[in-house]
Amino acid sequence: MRLLATLLLTILFWVPAAAADDVAELAQTNRLLQAEFELAKSQKLYFIFDLQASEILYKVSGVTVARLPILSLRSWGRPADGIAYTLAKRTARKEPQREQIAIPDGREEEKPTPPPAPPKPGEPPKAPDLQALEIADMPTEYELQLDDGTLLSIRSTLPENASFQEKLRYYKDKYSWFISRSLISLSQHRQGSSYNEMRLTLPEREARMLYWSFQEGGRCLVHWP
Repeated sequence: MRLLATLLLTILFWVPAAAADDVAELAQTNRLLQAEFELAKSQKLYFIFDLQASEILYKVSGVTVARLPILSLRSWGRPADGIAYTLAKRTARKEPQREQIAIPDGREEEKPTPPPAPPKPGEPPKAPDLQALEIADMPTEYELQLDDGTLLSIRSTLPENASFQEKLRYYKDKYSWFISRSLISLSQHRQGSSYNEMRLTLPEREARMLYWSFQEGGRCLVHWP
């Protein structure tokens, strides 16, 4: 009898809590749809960081044109009511740079890309793969700062051919993340502000693609978990 009473009380308390979670999720989904409708009308590229579905969507006029998987997610804090954002700042550990060459007056200019090799007899000419060259130069470790101060930290998986130093830095960053964020959060709290960060791990090429395509001033929506 006592067991039955305990089960009934558990159900009575659990159902309102579950219903409240469902209502909150429906409210967020509704706000997300309304915000996306406004972005879709611009007919410009925008991004959806769907953290619940573990993916990043590239969209134009409401149509998905690309999809990037999120392999893992870590979170520290969370913005209260944010849905739509503008990318305010993009910072990489190692910014992409084009090779420079010196000219006689002492200045430097970008080294032009060499022309493609002529096709062999019997082979059709190949179009230059400029997009692939651009993406290959992009970093895999960077921070995307949204206009409310929230950070989306992007990392890629550790390459199989990584050096000892790269492995050491990778694991140091991975296992000290919560400790370092605690210190940053404490410092921000003393200054009267909060610290919110999401750490997203993507495949290496997808991490480069996101940096290449998501420019400062770009718009995005975030579906929080």
